[in-house]
Amino acid sequence: MISLNMVWPAIYVYDEIWRFWFLVFVTIIIETFTIMAMLKYSLKKAIIASVVGNLISGLVGTFVMMWAMLFWHLVADNFVPHATFDIINWVATYILMCLGSVFLEVLTIKLIFNDTIKKLFIPLLIGNLLTYGFIAYSMISNSREDDKEKRVEQIFYSPTPNNFILLDSTKLQIFTAKTEISYDENDNMVHTNYPLEVLFKKEKPENFQFELRLLGEEYSGGIESERKIIELDNLSDTIHVILEQKNPDPNKGWTAPIITDTIKFIKRTNK
Repeated sequence: MISLNMVWPAIYVYDEIWRFWFLVFVTIIIETFTIMAMLKYSLKKAIIASVVGNLISGLVGTFVMMWAMLFWHLVADNFVPHATFDIINWVATYILMCLGSVFLEVLTIKLIFNDTIKKLFIPLLIGNLLTYGFIAYSMISNSREDDKEKRVEQIFYSPTPNNFILLDSTKLQIFTAKTEISYDENDNMVHTNYPLEVLFKKEKPENFQFELRLLGEEYSGGIESERKIIELDNLSDTIHVILEQKNPDPNKGWTAPIITDTIKFIKRTNK
């Protein structure tokens, strides 16, 4: 069963796309010249088409397709050997997210310049294929780096505060968070980012009433029923995490969430 308390491959792909947000400039340049060559647009018209299309694809398309992939998992997870994170689902995620984003991009350009979908699809697909191809390569490379691990150092962070009464009057307790630094045989760090694992216990584990996200980040990346993974670009002695809750107003809910607390995760010192 798919629920909002789980994670699925599209969340990781979405996060990776935003981690390499600057690729949009490369995509715009490539698409501009592709559109000029294949559609015979002027330079100005091609730039407008590429910029507008990539804004729609990046800001709307990837987000919509991330959630749309839940419908794929609702069916596919019943048939693939390793359920949600089976290799078939990973491949399907890249393909469907790419095609879905391109389709939204095509519809937008069609409305502006009144061209046919058939004519627009291939030129706009090329830039997106390069982006998703790079993201796939990046994630595969990170996976291979795991094989190089020879030593792992664990770092623990204590949350302050760690007990909360949520807006729905239920209790939440947050436990010590943990991240790891991996080293290869030459004692060099293997990874350049650090997944902070935050464990918690809530009174109603079946409900999706709060989210945790790094201070300064707009997107949280999904949460499980008893665990949250926060990707860190660097480590510090204190990590600030926002507790964001579902609005108790039934007419607003998650459309207007409320930030209620800032949690300080303080690094434990070894004694």
